[in-house]
Amino acid sequence: MFDYEKIPFWWALCPKSDCEMAETCLRHQVCMQTPQKYKRWTCVLPNNYHDGGCDSYQKMEKVTMAQGIAAIYNNVKSREARSQIRYALTAHLGSKGTYYRYKYGERLINPKLQQEIIDIVHRFAPDVEVNFDKTFEDYDFTGL
Repeated sequence: MFDYEKIPFWWALCPKSDCEMAETCLRHQVCMQTPQKYKRWTCVLPNNYHDGGCDSYQKMEKVTMAQGIAAIYNNVKSREARSQIRYALTAHLGSKGTYYRYKYGERLINPKLQQEIIDIVHRFAPDVEVNFDKTFEDYDFTGL
């Protein structure tokens, strides 16, 4: 059901079967279906569970993921706006290296980050339709 080659080892799994939310938790379902060949993975610690809830709960649902941000510049006519967008995105994403990993699709973009990128583009080019290089439905393994 899951492509374990796409799931980063730093993305925490949850082995807690007696949790009230285990049936709908992506972290738990991935953990329970992990193939035998994997002997180690990052796990959620017990201090995440309190008051019947979990700080690391992630609902098991597919979302629209994006890959690549080169296309966001296609409809931006102003050279100055393109430059401002690139500068703002680089600052928002943390570094030039990270910016280029997103630009060329090495890192996937979850819905929250997609909206942040759209907001940054609209700050400098308000009337531009923002398109990502590729979008697809998948589980979100981008967050901790």
